[in-house]
This record gives sequence, structure tokens and C-alpha cells, in this order.
Amino acid sequence: MSDQSGNVILGTLLGAAVGFAAGILLAPASGKETRETLGEKANEAKDAISDVAEKAMASLKEVKESAERSFRGEANKAEHEAQKLKNEVKSKIESA
Repeated sequence: MSDQSGNVILGTLLGAAVGFAAGILLAPASGKETRETLGEKANEAKDAISDVAEKAMASLKEVKESAERSFRGEANKAEHEAQKLKNEVKSKIESA
């Protein structure tokens, strides 16, 4: 996940939380009802944030694994080319 995507997600979550809190605090309800509602919504927000964090970690793990596979592939290619070059040099030295 890019920094920009993370910022968008964070901004969206923060904006939703602030908007919700303002709505609850300005709604005509008793203090007890408001506290209960805020507690429920805080738990929902915590769960949503946990889900986003888990998805981000899974995405980062996929990127890491992909990079490792790519690196191994390129390392194998470089090793093969180095061996080929070594054999060519050796062949030219022996024929000289």
C-alpha cells in the first residue's frame, strides 16, 4: 500500500469518526445513552481499524514475497551470465 493510499484511508476513517462523534454529541439523547452509543461506536471503529491494519500487513507481505521472488530470479540470471562470461574468457585464454 502506498503512502498516499494509507493517508486516504486514515483521513477517511478520521473524518468518519469526527463526523459521527459530532452527530452523537449534538443529538438529543440522555448522557447514559450517548455514552453507550459512543462506546459501541468506539468498539466498531477499533474493529474497523484492526481490519484495515490486517489488510495492510497482508498486502505488505505479498509485496515483500514478490520482491524476494524477483530478486532471486534476477540473482540466478546474473549468476548464469557470469558463469557464461567466465567460460568464454577461459575458452579464449586456452585458445590463445
